[in-house]
Amino acid sequence: MRFILAALVLSLACLPAALADDPYTIEGVAIDATADNALQAQTAAMRQGQLAAARRLVERLTLAEDRAGTALELEAHMNEAGELVSGLAIDEAIIAEMIAGLEISNEQRSATRYLAELDVTFDPRAVGRVMAAYGVPYVQSQSRPMLVLPVMETGAGFALWEANPWRAAWEEQDFGHSLTPVMLPPQSAPSTAHPISARQALQLDEEALRNTALMYGINRIAVLRAGEREGIRRFGGYLVSFDGTGEMTADTWGPQIVYGGWRDAARAFVTDREEAWKRRSVVRDFETSALRVTVLYNGLDEWRRLETALSRASLVEAAQLDALSRDGARMNVEYRGDFAQLVSELAERGATLEEHPGLGWVVLSAR
Repeated sequence: MRFILAALVLSLACLPAALADDPYTIEGVAIDATADNALQAQTAAMRQGQLAAARRLVERLTLAEDRAGTALELEAHMNEAGELVSGLAIDEAIIAEMIAGLEISNEQRSATRYLAELDVTFDPRAVGRVMAAYGVPYVQSQSRPMLVLPVMETGAGFALWEANPWRAAWEEQDFGHSLTPVMLPPQSAPSTAHPISARQALQLDEEALRNTALMYGINRIAVLRAGEREGIRRFGGYLVSFDGTGEMTADTWGPQIVYGGWRDAARAFVTDREEAWKRRSVVRDFETSALRVTVLYNGLDEWRRLETALSRASLVEAAQLDALSRDGARMNVEYRGDFAQLVSELAERGATLEEHPGLGWVVLSAR
């Protein structure tokens, strides 16, 4: 069902979530194929890349237990005919229909070989049709971005803003398209004052962490300390969040042994966060429910933020404006999935959905 947007055409740029990208883009797919001639090599490489991108997308959006026994299962398994299947047993034509765009970089070619990297963007609606056809529930939206403060333990102390292998591992990778986007604060000139030091981060200095969150327009920070002793690499730290009133909470994460390099450790952290987000947000109920809400706001800017949070939420099939005044609006909302999931997704978009005496269900800015 198409979105029925309210009369005002709004921008999402004012929301913190706009710092992230959409989860339907897969970047940096390496392709390499050899054939009898250049055209055949390129064709084979492109086919290989599209399949690899589709595998990564399915893995990103779904849980392994939900894929099991379907054509979207990624692990090698025996099909109903007793044949060994390497995984993702869907037709190439279906994959092609899911793809909205391709970007090619780092091309190298010879008379018989073709190498390149692909960025593949998938059409969310086409992906949704495929997921529904195979009965596989999936996550359709990202969490709010998280700022990572990578603190490296060195012989001279702790390094955060200085160049170090742990920081480089985050700089060299882009997690903007993940389900749980992670951003790294950019390095600045040595003469520029930093909002927080490595020691302040490790000591969970509340004022410094709050100032850092405000500076980058986020409400979640991962303080991740990494180090190597006796040849064993480990990392762990704290997941810090601020609610609408500015109150800080902190949970520990790890420590975890690193198998591989620091880049692998960074990916492991993001993968762990993605898995947790999927278990919270995967949509298992494809039936739609209706909800009448009152949106309360102080001014046009706040109305724009709240209306956008509702109409752009992935679980919302339709958000229709019924009445509008200077400080409130009535909207009819149709949504999929569990009600608690709708509440959770709106919270990620900066909106609170709660029941009020006399008004019923009310949407207002997260406090």
